[in-house]
Amino acid sequence: MKTIEAESVGVDAERIAIPAQKVSLTRVTLLGLSGQQLGPSAAIAAGSIPLYAGYGSWLAMALALLAALCMTAAVNVFARKYVVTGSLLSYVGIALGRLPQRVVAASYLVGFLVVCAALSACFVTFSSSLLHSLGVAFALAGWFQAVTAVVISLLAGILTWRGLDASISVTAWLSFLPVPLLALVAIAAAMNTGVDLNAQLTLDGVSFANLAEGTIVALAYFVGCDALAALAAETDAPKKNVPLLLRNVLLITGLSFVAILILSAPLMAEHLNALANGESPTQILAGAAGLEYLQMPIDFLLGAATFASLVAFMNYGSRVFATAAVDRFIPQVFSRIHPKFGSPTGSTVLMGVAAAFIPVALQVLAETPPLQSTAYLSTLYSLFWIAPYVLLGIGAIKEIIRDGRMEPVKISVISIGVFVFVALLVYNFVSDSGGVFGALPYVMAGLTVAAFVMFSIVDELNKNKI
Repeated sequence: MKTIEAESVGVDAERIAIPAQKVSLTRVTLLGLSGQQLGPSAAIAAGSIPLYAGYGSWLAMALALLAALCMTAAVNVFARKYVVTGSLLSYVGIALGRLPQRVVAASYLVGFLVVCAALSACFVTFSSSLLHSLGVAFALAGWFQAVTAVVISLLAGILTWRGLDASISVTAWLSFLPVPLLALVAIAAAMNTGVDLNAQLTLDGVSFANLAEGTIVALAYFVGCDALAALAAETDAPKKNVPLLLRNVLLITGLSFVAILILSAPLMAEHLNALANGESPTQILAGAAGLEYLQMPIDFLLGAATFASLVAFMNYGSRVFATAAVDRFIPQVFSRIHPKFGSPTGSTVLMGVAAAFIPVALQVLAETPPLQSTAYLSTLYSLFWIAPYVLLGIGAIKEIIRDGRMEPVKISVISIGVFVFVALLVYNFVSDSGGVFGALPYVMAGLTVAAFVMFSIVDELNKNKI
């Protein structure tokens, strides 16, 4: 075992033992693409964004990608100076101190638990639907879906515990298997129905409000990519690789999403009622392409890709939790690193438990099926990233000024990213969507406050021990 040397007191990579074996930039990029759910997210975006932005869907996604790239500029300010395993949690602590870091810990850590639960519920949705279509009568039964959530979370936890090499070897295959078939049906459907580029370029029938709402929804597809920085200390040249890693993953996923929207938005515009009633985008695409027989294998592969994403996020999050334990926000058991595999053992168990039992609890206690759980939890986890992003941007600007560098372009870019995410937060509180979705911003705020209070108490108790 060896420890990465840091250039600043308080940077956590010097306090967490990192395995000597390094992972290449290419392999971690594969894990990043798995985490961003390249295949499943492209399929879901094809159906969800046109509900808001119509013929302007491609532009809404492009604007969301631009906002996400603005926030990576803030990550890069720190990544080029410090080697950390805590990502945003470490960066905000470096720039703004303990209290803002505690806010990030409260929001960020709960957010990682929620995203694992969302991915677990999403997998159960795909697998139950597929098995039911194959004639398994009990596939939609609550007990079977609960067992599926527990089993898939256990498997993801085992892969994460076995370390990055094992995780990447499995997720790389699972993540990309649905992409060729999805591309095939999207291109065939576009050839059969047309893409109407004129309507898309002129934003036919798209209001400013439509475009703004579509952009806000599209931002959720990029939330969490920053967590790749948590793997910085396990790459060959972390200060160089993290900026490249974030840029590559965002551009590959973002441009892929824009491409599928250009191909599919005109078709989806004719099926808005079907989409609103729950018909899947893959079903519409396969039908328009005349390739209905591909829908079942595509859904199977999308489920596999969702499992790969769960493994990827467990790898990110377990390292962030380990850093939080080292920083004494949570018990020290979560900072333990496996001597052979280099994985944070206690943190991996915690995330596996959340992935398994949050969907089960929603189904048993709230009678919420996996499809609804996926929608609720996916919206909720994107909200948990907003405060950390805003504080990250403020911290990055402070870091630039503290270094005495005159970089007005970089400061402007980061400021734009901060503004967009503040607008996203305000929109979610004032939009008054009603029902469960309308309550989610308040659920996020309540859980963040509760976690903040708990972490503050733990922090004070630890201070008294010193």
